[in-house]
Amino acid sequence: MKKIEFSNSSIKIVLIFVLVLLFLIPLNLIRNLIYDRQDYQREAISSITRPLGGDAEIQGIVIAVPYKSYIENFDSNGNKHVETEIRYIIFAPDSYDLDISVNPYYLTRGIFKVPVFNGQIKLKADFSKFDFSYFNISPKDIMQNDCFLILGLSNSKNLMTQPKLNMDGKDLFISPIKYDSVSPFETSVYYNLSGVDFSGKINLYGAIDFQGGENIKIQPIASDNHINMVSSWPSPSFSGGWLPKERVLSKDGFSASWNIAGLSTVYPKSWQSEDDFNGETVDVSFIVPVDSYKKTNRSVKYALLFLAIPFIALLICEVFSKIRVHPIQYCLIGFADVIFYLLLLSISEHISFDLTYAICSICVCAATLLYASAILKKIKWGALLSAVQMISYIFLYGTLQAEDYALLIGSVGLFIVVILLMFITRKIDWYEINQKNGEPL
Repeated sequence: MKKIEFSNSSIKIVLIFVLVLLFLIPLNLIRNLIYDRQDYQREAISSITRPLGGDAEIQGIVIAVPYKSYIENFDSNGNKHVETEIRYIIFAPDSYDLDISVNPYYLTRGIFKVPVFNGQIKLKADFSKFDFSYFNISPKDIMQNDCFLILGLSNSKNLMTQPKLNMDGKDLFISPIKYDSVSPFETSVYYNLSGVDFSGKINLYGAIDFQGGENIKIQPIASDNHINMVSSWPSPSFSGGWLPKERVLSKDGFSASWNIAGLSTVYPKSWQSEDDFNGETVDVSFIVPVDSYKKTNRSVKYALLFLAIPFIALLICEVFSKIRVHPIQYCLIGFADVIFYLLLLSISEHISFDLTYAICSICVCAATLLYASAILKKIKWGALLSAVQMISYIFLYGTLQAEDYALLIGSVGLFIVVILLMFITRKIDWYEINQKNGEPL
């Protein structure tokens, strides 16, 4: 039976492949460390925004009108009894106008800076067409003197002062009674509306001083909704159920406006309090443009590829220089590349990601230059290996910047690397190398 023999160069290639796989262990530890730092960041953000009420959400404003509902019951003897129950009809505004000014600023917790804000909402709402006939309610059963207005919020901590509302020239007073079972909102402020005339149009005006952290959400609830927002924040993010009809962004801030028809929302003109709705919101986020954790995590995803490239380059330098490189020396160069990602994570918490990336790549490439020049006996081999590593880092940086085209850039780049390796090694006789050198690689 013929004995199968393996060349020493083949063994070295297999060894490099094994080393690359082994380096997945520290890379996975770095990835877990990124997740831990992200959790720590989220805890810091929560500890700052929680006392401010978190996201500031204005869920709407409605009028609740009670009426008497009669329920017929029969006892065991067949006698009919009529019981009276108080129920409520909820009326949404015909028009709903909000002028919002937002003053953002930073609060810090440890090394983390969190965007928070305060501001004011100038509110205008018009109510009309209080039609009870749709619900088969007799006018004599309407309890007009007991109706109330509901201002909906996500959290009462978002209020900096008591909201001041005025209806038809009269200031409204907060009701001492809470009607949480009636309100369609998470948290509500209730105002007495005794003696309101439902035969005409009702005009409501008000001002709400609010605070919060990171996000503002507005729920359009009327038949016709107009929202205007201005702020000094230069990098907002618009999302939610509707995008701005108009927006102006500059380094000094932004302005945006929405016109939302009631037909595009889930809210009807009026409904019974037992009905439940879950409407969409207009979302504006005050984001930090660069998230270093996100970019570091994406860079680690490409780490295996950019770890294999220096190993292959070192193997080629070893072949052409005819100097043996020990596996431990491969490991040291690999560890330098792994530490690049750890440095990227730790330093980017304190300075910008772009500056961090430049510092880390230059330091690692300089270390590779000095070390490879020493083990390969000539500076040209160290310069070659360092240049390959620097090109890899530049390519990785471009991939991180082009998030939408990362897959395309990565696949094309990998193809180019393979073509270059094929071109450089096209004349190498891997079987003849061991015979010429007389000793294993």
